[in-house]
Amino acid sequence: MKRQVAVITGASSGIGAALAEALAARGVQVVLVARSAPRLDELAARLRQAGGIAHVLPMDLTEAGAAQKLHTAVRGLDLPVDTLINNAGTGYYGPFEAEPMERLSQTLQLNIIALAELTRLFVPELLFRKGTIINIASTAAFQPTPFMSSYGATKAFVLSFSEALWAEYRDRGLRVAAVCPGPVETPFINAMGADVRRTSIFRNPMTIEAAVRACLKALDASGPSSIAGSMNWFSAQMNRLSPRAFTALLSATMLKQGARNQ
Repeated sequence: MKRQVAVITGASSGIGAALAEALAARGVQVVLVARSAPRLDELAARLRQAGGIAHVLPMDLTEAGAAQKLHTAVRGLDLPVDTLINNAGTGYYGPFEAEPMERLSQTLQLNIIALAELTRLFVPELLFRKGTIINIASTAAFQPTPFMSSYGATKAFVLSFSEALWAEYRDRGLRVAAVCPGPVETPFINAMGADVRRTSIFRNPMTIEAAVRACLKALDASGPSSIAGSMNWFSAQMNRLSPRAFTALLSATMLKQGARNQ
């Protein structure tokens, strides 16, 4: 049997790296994508030592045109891709007027444009192979997120985009799903700024292991989206039922504690 092939973005750390390890342990051949070549090489070496097959493609997906460049590089490996996992993402925590313009552009480019373009580029062969696309969204997708406004909005896009494609392609054999974890204990939290841990939402993040279990479950499921964690699921349902203004104000209350120190 030929090994299945999975392309994983944001694979150098956090959920992406843990997913790569879990899939390699299942016998999946993984293509690791992220900016940091040394960390990708280190991960690939561990996977190969454990008997896995890993390919390294260092690439900065915040750059315009990166999706096409990555797709070309994967085709150059002559690998029939069965699974695309759009995990790479970035964000900013703090007052919107303080968000650097470069950081804002990178968030939109990575979380929306690169994700959508990669999906479009890989869909034809994934349709042919009746493959799977997993997009990592967030529970931030279910409500406005003051002080994380651009990040939350990008994850709302990811959720809506994924559910739309699920409905479009489900009868043609291509599975598409969004996985929505809450805050996860990864380097991503620190990258958003130390003050984010002052907020009630980020004080008790879920483990990487729990997030990975949710992703692996989504790979085997048939639904358009899933929420990791029972409390996160309950919160998302309450947000859907509550008035939008109330939800936005409640989110602001929960998120502003760290931002007021900036």
